[in-house]
Amino acid sequence: MAKRAKYEGFIDSLPDSILCHILSFLSVRDAVRTSVLSRRWRYLFTSSISNIDLDCSSYPWPSPVTEELNNSFKKFVDRLFFNPDHLRLERIRVSDHSLGADFLTIYNWLCAALWRGVKEIELYLYNVAIPELPSLLFTCSSLVKLILFISYWEMKVPTNAYLPNLRTLHLSYVRIVDGCSFPRLISGCPVLEDLGLCDCSIDGTSELNISSLSLKRLVLDFDTLVDISTYRGRNDFDHTIVIDAPSLVYFEYLCLAAGGYTLNMGSLETADITIFHYSDADRERSAALLQGICNARVLHLSITDFDAPLFRLPPDPVLAFNNLVELKFMNPCEYRMVSVTWTVEFLCCVPNLKTFTLVLGGADIEFESLLEKVPSCLLYHLKEISIIHYRGVTHMFELVSYFLKHASVLEKLSMSSINALQECQSSIMEILWSLPKKSNKCKFEID
Repeated sequence: MAKRAKYEGFIDSLPDSILCHILSFLSVRDAVRTSVLSRRWRYLFTSSISNIDLDCSSYPWPSPVTEELNNSFKKFVDRLFFNPDHLRLERIRVSDHSLGADFLTIYNWLCAALWRGVKEIELYLYNVAIPELPSLLFTCSSLVKLILFISYWEMKVPTNAYLPNLRTLHLSYVRIVDGCSFPRLISGCPVLEDLGLCDCSIDGTSELNISSLSLKRLVLDFDTLVDISTYRGRNDFDHTIVIDAPSLVYFEYLCLAAGGYTLNMGSLETADITIFHYSDADRERSAALLQGICNARVLHLSITDFDAPLFRLPPDPVLAFNNLVELKFMNPCEYRMVSVTWTVEFLCCVPNLKTFTLVLGGADIEFESLLEKVPSCLLYHLKEISIIHYRGVTHMFELVSYFLKHASVLEKLSMSSINALQECQSSIMEILWSLPKKSNKCKFEID
């Protein structure tokens, strides 16, 4: 007991700064528990807390949650925010799974966090009606990261919107009431690097305009416009997409074909494109999209054509991906056959390709007559080919034979069947070894 008292006396003699540093290694829950040790420790834990997660869905609360527990939780958070003056926040995460969360409560918590110089805010609100958020949210100089997942919230960008240190902005299920004000929000974020729009509606304009000299990562995801399981969708995303982001290195696009594209992304490294067609006009606009990303080094491409039975896109004779070294084609649905002819035609647009992956998604391929002209990437640069999730081998070996016949520097060919257990891998390997191949370095892998 004497030794224990000696250690307790030693700990109590430490300055608050050291004790707070020790508490910072504990979870928030354990740090809060130290508040019952003595009067000195009552609010000491608040100085060690920099991240507050108010999503309580994973906490072991008794079920059902009573109104008394709701009120107790809200009172605790209120005391955490408003009582100790020395609380400093790095990050706050709020969801409507929080006990007793309502609009006014969330609004007050956000105000308190903003006034305390919070750097990261994440809101995930699925069921709570949010008529407005604090205006300081658009003018807070401390904010570095802002994620707003708010169903049906009508976002109105104030005229004085300015977030000088914001680097990450993600908006999901938000209705941008005045689309013409969105460029003002982007221009008010001079160091923005990461922008994501997921299933947001943009009203009052026919143009989605994103202009930023600092932007490095951009995600445009509007996949709720399409029900891929029933091949039905709404071809109502007719906005013209204008992107002026010369520093952009990553671009992800998942949407119906837009009304048009004007793209300036001179530093683009990686593009991940999933696009849906309903008409010939959609295919033409998709070609314009690909033209805008043709300087990328890595391209992941998935195309669903609701009018045509094949996974294809009429090649643009002007289209050339001269920098592309890695290409992945992904068939999004097993009911859409993949046109081998178009696939090979597209390879003619990528003269320096080194890695090619064809993800069939359980679909079969249609083998048509191939061009007499062999893509130059096959002749001089292509080193690795992967064919993933194919079903059956009806035309597969015709395609593989074509690759092996012309790929002079090929080092690896891998194949993965969706029904591998029903096929004899050894017999497939025997067929592969029997096929003539131009490269003597090529190795086979069968899954």
